[in-house]
Amino acid sequence: MVYQAASNGDVSALTAVIREDPSILECCDSEGCTPLMHAVSGRQVDTVKLLLKMGANINTQDTYGRTSLCLATYLGWLEGCVSLLRNGAKHNIPDKNGRLPLHAATAEPDVRLLTVLVQQSNLNEINHQDNEGMTALHWAAFHNQPQHTQMLLKKGADPTLVDKDFKTALHWAVQVRN
Repeated sequence: MVYQAASNGDVSALTAVIREDPSILECCDSEGCTPLMHAVSGRQVDTVKLLLKMGANINTQDTYGRTSLCLATYLGWLEGCVSLLRNGAKHNIPDKNGRLPLHAATAEPDVRLLTVLVQQSNLNEINHQDNEGMTALHWAAFHNQPQHTQMLLKKGADPTLVDKDFKTALHWAVQVRN
């Protein structure tokens, strides 16, 4: 009931249940998702704000190592990402694949999401390699996102880094005919 209320934006039901038992804020479902993560998955910005105001841990990770910010990024939800960042979400927590939200943002066609995350990131984070050795630049090339690739290069992304298959971002760009 709590997870459904969070994902549907039923603020009154959620408020009543959490006031009765505040520990529900950090209760996890079978995949380790909290009510906050369900609100993010449902793109419920008012519910996200309410849960944060009530004390939800913004940087909790699910069983896959994803934070609420990571989930919002995979959804391509710019408004949610901005709200989470403004409320203290850490943008540099890798998931179990070693990927940062920055990596996930390269799949989103709208470059604004990547721009928001790059503005928060230092050069080490921009060049962070996931478990496969791929950086955000590799992923931008893989997803055939030339605008993302250009922005990452302007921000100092290292085009010489190789992944576990010894491929640079250029190799990926050629492979996907970018």
